[in-house]
Amino acid sequence: MLSTAFRFVVVCLVLLGVVAAARAGMNPETAYTERGKADFDTFLHLLDAYGKWSKIDGKWAFTPDDRIAPYREGRWLYTEYGWYWKGRAPHSWATEHYGYWKRDAHKVWSWYPGPYWLPQIVEFRATTKYIGWRTGAVDSDGNFVEAPIDRYSKPEEWTFVTLAQFANPITAGIIAKPDLAQEQLDDSTDCRHTYLTYREIDRPGPHPADFSGVSIDGGMLAPKTMQDESAAQAAAPKVPATNSPTAKMTGVHLPELVGAPTEVDPAADTRQVRYWVTMSLPTFWSQPPADAKSGEIYIYRPDLYQDEDGIARRITLWFNPKARTTLKEALGNPAAALTNSASAPATAAAAAPPKTHNAFHSPLDDSYHPSTSTAPGKAPDADAVPPGTNLAPVNPGLAEPKPTSH
Repeated sequence: MLSTAFRFVVVCLVLLGVVAAARAGMNPETAYTERGKADFDTFLHLLDAYGKWSKIDGKWAFTPDDRIAPYREGRWLYTEYGWYWKGRAPHSWATEHYGYWKRDAHKVWSWYPGPYWLPQIVEFRATTKYIGWRTGAVDSDGNFVEAPIDRYSKPEEWTFVTLAQFANPITAGIIAKPDLAQEQLDDSTDCRHTYLTYREIDRPGPHPADFSGVSIDGGMLAPKTMQDESAAQAAAPKVPATNSPTAKMTGVHLPELVGAPTEVDPAADTRQVRYWVTMSLPTFWSQPPADAKSGEIYIYRPDLYQDEDGIARRITLWFNPKARTTLKEALGNPAAALTNSASAPATAAAAAPPKTHNAFHSPLDDSYHPSTSTAPGKAPDADAVPPGTNLAPVNPGLAEPKPTSH
């Protein structure tokens, strides 16, 4: 009788868990294996505490208050998608995996949002001793859109570290100074590798197997199983000694030697490493499950409902909610649906008392007007601010949950 009651309680608890997950929009079987979708308003809420939005050259850009340079505080992990950058900044989950960064004439970096998640958005170059990377805008195929003269004439925008440092946590203190970066950039070649799994995959950056022995804490590569440890590894192919990444690495495209350019035969490098398997957190606030495996890394990386134009509209409405027509207004006055309230004459309505900003409200909510107050800490209307002027944050934001220790 007791065992029957116990089983009944267990079944009820399981059913409650399934119902709770369903209500939260989560399928228990795919909660961490499938990427969820999010509105860019979620990004606006979460980034608001860490920087300011402004229009730079006609595009919305986010400038962190800490004035950091991207991809300089964190580490490289090798995943099934290739090199993944795990940044330390509380906004890295968004700013270093969607869109791109650009440095202005005042040497300040700003982030321009984009709709697609990528494990990293950098170009790699290397010499026999150093590896460097630089972020930049890419097209839908992942090709960098800036001209070579713009990408290779600014050594201060490149991050160069030694081969051993690349395998371990990156900090600003170990990065090569601009004069050394210029020297390495001048001597560098394109750094890519071909990773062999069930097929040959061409990827940015060096081959991960070249760093299996220099990662101090082993965090760059996923933990190995006994089978991985005992698996026989093929010898690395020999390549000509040149001033290129191939002197220390394999699977990297070779520069011109004598005559036509050549490259390492991808099939010749059959070395394998155990890579991190990326799992998707269903929400920003979700924690990894208790039964997470040692070779999994959990990341919040949703697909966005908006494209680039949609993202720009969401940011505009965030700072200027008067530029929209609510459903309530449209139903109450059908003619209002055809009128852009932003262009209509302003009415002399009494100012509402300031309200505490609710981080979970959307700019589509009727009462949401974060930009109408001029009280300290509030942002002015976006249409009253000249282009290029930073807008003050309007809510305290939420701290990023601590990731799993890998």
